[in-house]
Amino acid sequence: MRTRLLIGAVALMLVGCSPEADERGTPSTSESTTEAIAISLADFMLDPDDVTATGPTLTFEVTNDGPTPHNFTVRNDADEVVAATDDLSAGESETLDAELEPGTYTIFCSLAGHESLGMSGTLTVTGP
Repeated sequence: MRTRLLIGAVALMLVGCSPEADERGTPSTSESTTEAIAISLADFMLDPDDVTATGPTLTFEVTNDGPTPHNFTVRNDADEVVAATDDLSAGESETLDAELEPGTYTIFCSLAGHESLGMSGTLTVTGP
């Protein structure tokens, strides 16, 4: 029993001393996730094709694993492109940073016919 109390007290002290903790020692969750989201493009798919992430700042690591050129494009519900990579040849990669408000977006390859062949999915951005 005494060991459990000591471990609990040490854990509380460490959380309370954390630079990311608020005045009550509760860890802050107001910052966006900064870990990159890996996206693989291939003929004719996105992997993953259903992504959920905490915004507003998102980073995508996009790689073309297919034999033909592809890109990664993000479109909002008003049908406006809000972020996109360049066209990537086979084996090429690009890092895409995007500032996105909470909501649901369509992710797809914008090259002619690729979206209709299955290169599309959903990105859901949640707030901090």
